[in-house]
Amino acid sequence: MSSSLDCIVNSDYELLAYFRPFAQKMEEHHLPAIVINLFKCYFSQLLFGSQGKLTKSEILPIQEEDLPTLRALKEYHSVGVSNLNKFVMFKLNGGLGTSMGLQLPKSLLPVKNEKSFLELTLEQVEYLRAKYSQPIPLIFMNSFYTNEKTISRLEDFNNPDSLPSSFVQNKFPRILKKKLTPVSWPKDPNLEWNPPGHGDFYTALLTSGLLDRLLNRGYRYAFVSNCDNLGANLDLSILGYLIKEELSFVMEVTKRTPLDKKGGHLCRLLKNYRLALRELAQCPSNELTDFQNIKLYSFFNTNSLWLDLQQIKKVFLRHKIMPLDLIINEKHVDSTDHSSPLVYQLETAMGSAISAFDFAEAVNVPRTRFSPVKTTADLLLIRSNCYQINELSTIELNIPQENLPTIELDPAFYKNYDQFEQRFPYPVKFDHCSSLKVKGDIYFGKNITFNKDVVLINKKSEKVFLENMRIEGERVFE
Repeated sequence: MSSSLDCIVNSDYELLAYFRPFAQKMEEHHLPAIVINLFKCYFSQLLFGSQGKLTKSEILPIQEEDLPTLRALKEYHSVGVSNLNKFVMFKLNGGLGTSMGLQLPKSLLPVKNEKSFLELTLEQVEYLRAKYSQPIPLIFMNSFYTNEKTISRLEDFNNPDSLPSSFVQNKFPRILKKKLTPVSWPKDPNLEWNPPGHGDFYTALLTSGLLDRLLNRGYRYAFVSNCDNLGANLDLSILGYLIKEELSFVMEVTKRTPLDKKGGHLCRLLKNYRLALRELAQCPSNELTDFQNIKLYSFFNTNSLWLDLQQIKKVFLRHKIMPLDLIINEKHVDSTDHSSPLVYQLETAMGSAISAFDFAEAVNVPRTRFSPVKTTADLLLIRSNCYQINELSTIELNIPQENLPTIELDPAFYKNYDQFEQRFPYPVKFDHCSSLKVKGDIYFGKNITFNKDVVLINKKSEKVFLENMRIEGERVFE
């Protein structure tokens, strides 16, 4: 959740006094100078209360006719095929499944047919390698939280040209909210740091030396997407479009729905006519109604990006850093202990770089290319008959998008993955089901089908167990 702050310091001298212990801590951990300078830049925004607001008078909405569709790019397919030898695929793998109460890489969760995100991603690439007779590199960007457990699962996976299967993003020191000093947490020193968000992709690619290594081996174009989005896969038409039109950056966007109204939207800056992302925290409070108007601001970022690697170097040469919008997240030092001190962690998002690149464009893609798993409700849906895995090991819809049910699961019993697994140990079926709401402690066994609108409420103190049932309408257990 983004925060907005008042100005805390009034001079550069005060800023330096606050920043000095952070710089010392980062130097002791051998972080590159560019990362320390980047943190200083964002830290100064925190202390000076920089809001980074974008008013509606500074932007133009993007409408459907303004963007090419994926279908319209088919003519570029052959260009994509002929340039596969210059292509590399990246997966963002820095996140733990904390939103589901886990402390392991989300990519290791079983997601469909008892296979994890990571296993399905590896199968996707092996299929593409065989189909196109090209040893397409696949590289994971891990965080210090996910790296060790991920690389142990990649021991048998090999990339061409001795390229690594992963690299580790940088880290920022967490900031004690009360004193604005570096966090000290001897019980678990890892909790003194945070991954800087997937916006660190560009800086980590540079500081790890991997960017130069790829360019020196003839790799020029990249596709980057979230590891938990199995709808995101190689599309040769978009690759060909990037290359043929000599673009530097292509963002996949899709139509906003009422569920997305509080999420960021795509727009165009009037000052230079470049594309930009505007997040909720950047919207003035008196414009929130317009911000949430999905007909006015119609598209959001799927976080699937196509990049010219040479252009990343050009942006760094021009700006010395990758200019990205700051996200300030407020959390407890220990997320499992709400009595632990509150901290700020400074982060950035990869997509906000779109306004830093010359010749950046967006493509309107079907929602089927955006199937992330953020909650146990998402996981229930993905595991159900509403989705299937195709021959590319890509998750795809089994039913029309508009027929997907909305799901509400009682957070007291289903929010955490372990709770969810106990109560939904088997995939369920949805048969013309528009909504499912579960309140209270209910366990679902084999052969459960939900039909039409379903509301299940357990008011009893003990659990309810259901199996071999077709369920519709409202049922109350008391």
